[in-house]
Amino acid sequence: MSSQPMNSHGGSSNTLSLLPNRAVDTHVHVFDPKLGPYAASRAYTPTDAPLEKLIAFNQTLSTDSKNNILVLVQPSPYKNDCSVLLHCLRELKNRDISAFGIAVLDLDNTTDAQLKEMHTLGVRGIRLNFQADGNQVRTAQLVSALYRTADRIRYLPGWVIQLFVPGWTWDVLHDAILELPVRVIADHLGGMLGSSKLPPDVQLRSTCQPGFDSLLSLAKKARVFVKMAGLYRMSNDSAGTFGDLQPIVQTFAQEIPDQLIWGSDWPHTGDGHNRVGKSLDVKEPFRIVDDHAILRRLHSWVGDDVYRKMLVDNPGRLYLN
Repeated sequence: MSSQPMNSHGGSSNTLSLLPNRAVDTHVHVFDPKLGPYAASRAYTPTDAPLEKLIAFNQTLSTDSKNNILVLVQPSPYKNDCSVLLHCLRELKNRDISAFGIAVLDLDNTTDAQLKEMHTLGVRGIRLNFQADGNQVRTAQLVSALYRTADRIRYLPGWVIQLFVPGWTWDVLHDAILELPVRVIADHLGGMLGSSKLPPDVQLRSTCQPGFDSLLSLAKKARVFVKMAGLYRMSNDSAGTFGDLQPIVQTFAQEIPDQLIWGSDWPHTGDGHNRVGKSLDVKEPFRIVDDHAILRRLHSWVGDDVYRKMLVDNPGRLYLN
């Protein structure tokens, strides 16, 4: 794979143009209790991360950030109240910043008219998050939720289901996803773990971990897009910029280059398993993450062509067509 250094842009000499023109950051969150309250039943209370900080963050990745595209993902502390998400989509539209949204909804209490209004504002899918609270995944419940959600959104143009699940669940979900009338986004490398998080018997063969072949199969059939985001969730190798994920990412780049998308995962929330029993009165700090180093790392692993597909072409097909 070709992997030339990324070009410098105007400004300080040590900055790089990390995002190509029309790059899509497919995974960001806004946490702003001034715009809307968090759910009483939330798993954690995040530090504030308002829209202004999101826009400022995006500007650190590209001097041409006005031409970048953001996808706001409903974060779990708001549960299924998407008021803040929709407010931010309106605000971004008013600022001439292209943006889309992925919602979390109580479909039993959401009308078709409300779904159409969300579509007009830029919502393009529903997220099913089975990782935020640290509890075990109930596969029967997950499969049922998949079918119900797909049936409800199948008539909305371009809508997808975004899944945040452990990697092994793709073995269970494979046949069900093949039957769905909508496509699926696999959050955070599809839950595939680097060797630093795998049991000893699989550490040297991370591409042989449960669920990997099923996820790859679904992506090859164009049923799933795999999101290169949250590397720090899938690896403990922070000192090595998550180098133990290289075999996984490079296999994806070689086998499913047209099904990869990228997300920064800003503002970098913590893990569900660390939240069990924690007080909601204490704000959970965000991780300290070197986003520039992660982008450079991904670029070096996948090369110029796949990097552009991942950041521009593939998410363009998903959100702009």
